[in-house]
Amino acid sequence: MRFGIFVMVIIASLSWGCNTGKVGSKGNSVGATPTDSMSYAYGMDIGKSLVAQELEINPEVFRAGLEAGQKGEGDLSDEEIFRMVQAFQNQAREKQMAAMKKQREAQLKAQSKVKVGMEAPEISLQTPEGKTMNLSDLRGKYVLIDFWASWCKPCRAENPNVVRVYNEYRGKGFEIFGVSLDRNKDAWLKAIDQDGLEWPHVSDLQFWNSAAAKSYGVTSIPYTVLLDKDGKIIAERLRGASLEAKLKELFGS
Repeated sequence: MRFGIFVMVIIASLSWGCNTGKVGSKGNSVGATPTDSMSYAYGMDIGKSLVAQELEINPEVFRAGLEAGQKGEGDLSDEEIFRMVQAFQNQAREKQMAAMKKQREAQLKAQSKVKVGMEAPEISLQTPEGKTMNLSDLRGKYVLIDFWASWCKPCRAENPNVVRVYNEYRGKGFEIFGVSLDRNKDAWLKAIDQDGLEWPHVSDLQFWNSAAAKSYGVTSIPYTVLLDKDGKIIAERLRGASLEAKLKELFGS
């Protein structure tokens, strides 16, 4: 019984650590990040994963707990549980920090390839209909890559503005390429319908592990990248007034 509590405490503490840690943001500071409360499930996934990994790396901690737990609830004192949790947390925290450092290095490497003047990295993902669509399929138009998700409140709040400018410039050679960080297809499709997002959409439904998000070094959403007709980056992080001003500059009022 107490050992079960011990494991639950570990998972909760690890997921809490994942949920409240600081991560660098590429994009508006008010955007959704993996450390936001809306990403609690993401933290839980990491916490459980770390528990599983620690079982392989340091089985003696769990073996001791199991042996003690099998002897009866009274044989595993609160002090023993506390010491075991502390030992586990210390080791798991080191592993977590190493993983976060590795992730950040990968993000910085990806971000170095997403600069104004550079050709935008290719994105090839599934549409809601299950067909593969490439970003390069839209060459010949100005394209706004829009990283978003149905669960992202700042994204949903921004959508009415994006819909408005899309309707204004879609007939002038402007297109939007929506890349969702959803992991639930039904929620993704429902948001597209509710918000009236009539442009092309793709997703691999991998949440923050989205292949496209990784290749662009995305750490917060909404995050946008504007491309010229040749697929080269001309601006990024455009939202609201800044997006409208840039489109007016390109197409006129």
